[in-house]
Amino acid sequence: MRLGLILKYCQLVCWLLATPALVAAPCWLSQPVTSEHSGYIGVAEKFDSDGRIALASSRRSALRQLYAAMGDTMPQNIQDDKELAEMQTLDLQGQSYYFAKDFVGRGAVFSYISTGIPSETACAVNRCRSERCEPAWLCGQSADSDAAEVLGVGEWRISDKQQWMDAVKSASDTAAYWGIADVSSDYRLLRASAAQQYLSFVDHDISVDTDASALPPLTLVESCRDGSTLYQRWLYERQAQFKQMQQHNAAMGRASVASYTAAGTLQSVIDLAIRKAYADLAQNKDVRVKTIQKTVSGESAGRGYSMEAVSLTSHQRLSASLSRLSITPRVGKPYVVEVELLENTVH
Repeated sequence: MRLGLILKYCQLVCWLLATPALVAAPCWLSQPVTSEHSGYIGVAEKFDSDGRIALASSRRSALRQLYAAMGDTMPQNIQDDKELAEMQTLDLQGQSYYFAKDFVGRGAVFSYISTGIPSETACAVNRCRSERCEPAWLCGQSADSDAAEVLGVGEWRISDKQQWMDAVKSASDTAAYWGIADVSSDYRLLRASAAQQYLSFVDHDISVDTDASALPPLTLVESCRDGSTLYQRWLYERQAQFKQMQQHNAAMGRASVASYTAAGTLQSVIDLAIRKAYADLAQNKDVRVKTIQKTVSGESAGRGYSMEAVSLTSHQRLSASLSRLSITPRVGKPYVVEVELLENTVH
């Protein structure tokens, strides 16, 4: 009886740890950009080195987002900690920006600066359902000649700050694939059979080298939670030299991954799916095929064997946009990540 109570208690504690508290938070935390104004969110560990709420660090993080969007670097000596923690407004390049009341979460403090006076209205946690594509941007990120959406994913962490930064890095890593990519795909298949024995061996080496240095900064538009997973929708303005082709003319690459990776993270599965889609796109454009077949007949029945080796090699320099990146959770199984790429024209 005592063991049963202990197990139930452990299950309850694990459930509480894995499930974010259903508490109200400022509306700007889930929607920093609205039709009225644009804003930027900063996050820091809850306490500073002196044991106080780290308001200055969180606000500096928000200011770095703002300066990056302006195409500039934040000055090192913009304000001291006390002045920054008490600041209400800031004027930059003829534009007034306003700080909202900071929000303290689970092991983190969040700050918000926007072009309009922020509302102090509290909203319930913004819930989403990735298996139903609710909202739609969880399964398909739009892209046109002006802007492109990027999905960021943060799995459960002990601190809200760690999870938030994981989602930010996820979006940044995914956005890097929009640059020019050098794709190398080497697919090798070996099949052999003898008597009642059969052997099949597959090896696929994929290398995707990108240069994201010329990509513009990302802007967080919206976020939501599905269970303990944080999803974020980011936006960046597309560069003038990249123009997406119409779907009926564009070369396409597709991939689906429904397995665990050595890293054990959801982002590593996303990266693998994108690399496989790039390999598929490269092979759709140009591929070198090499095959070897050999059959040997034995003197008596059952002593012969056959062997076949196939090699598909493709090396391409490509630019593509993610027309679809969907993530479907499964109970007790790895996520299913599906990716579709459309080739861009470069001019």
